[in-house]
Amino acid sequence: MRRHPMGYQYWTIRFVPDVARGEFTNIGIVCGHDGGDWAVRFDTRYVRNHGTLSSDLSELTPWITDFQRTIEGHARPPLADGIARVTSAWINHVGSRQANSVQLSPPASIDVSSAANGVALLYPHLVQRSTAKRRSTITRRNLRAEVRDTLETELEFSLGINLFMKPVATIGKQRGVFDIARFSAGEEFLTNVWAFDVLDVALLEREIQSWNFLVGMLRQDGASLHLDNSSSRSFDSTTAIEVVYHASAPGPADRKRLDVLDAAMEAWNRNQVTVRTLDEYRAEAENSNLATVI
Repeated sequence: MRRHPMGYQYWTIRFVPDVARGEFTNIGIVCGHDGGDWAVRFDTRYVRNHGTLSSDLSELTPWITDFQRTIEGHARPPLADGIARVTSAWINHVGSRQANSVQLSPPASIDVSSAANGVALLYPHLVQRSTAKRRSTITRRNLRAEVRDTLETELEFSLGINLFMKPVATIGKQRGVFDIARFSAGEEFLTNVWAFDVLDVALLEREIQSWNFLVGMLRQDGASLHLDNSSSRSFDSTTAIEVVYHASAPGPADRKRLDVLDAAMEAWNRNQVTVRTLDEYRAEAENSNLATVI
């Protein structure tokens, strides 16, 4: 049955690098109405930050994860077990407590058929950054943020629930880090990103070789992955592993970069690693060819 528009409230979530200067960047939008559904969406990439936090505001991840988990528990009433009740008063209370880096705007009204539709309508205008502001050089941090955003927005993974950043793998006495772990329909996926547009090609080569050694051990013995502060999970030797990479722009060190990429491709093929460029990864996500949340 088609739902008719009704009165919802929304708040923009702001990052404030310097309270005294009063400057802020909108990093999220939350929408809902008392006794009904709620929705939220964040974008912490490419934030102009004159403070001490990183450009993707990774230091705010614990707060964002907790806030998202609470709001998403109200996506479709009735409430999930253990989820605090969200009301406009609760949102305003959260806003009153966030006096520093994260602040909430005063509420405003919008007539939409659902909270999710409200977020979809407002997000491009109030939160989403223009691609023109993105740096031309893609670093590993940029690339990791792009892949995470694709998984969250295109495939509806949720950070801290079925999507985890920088999980630590333990194999015997060896330890190493993957960029992303995700779970879908009973399957596990591990992802690493590599950007080849770097000045220190020798360092890149060593980092890839170290990661390839970790993957080789996982292919033999499996691994235990520490996902966050409270949970770990076993991954067997057949776990799907993928690489998303960005090739370098032409330059003086291009021949060496290509040699490193060729050697990496050889090792990834030997270890049954699926390899895609960033553009290929986005295209497959848009066409639902990557594993989605089921």
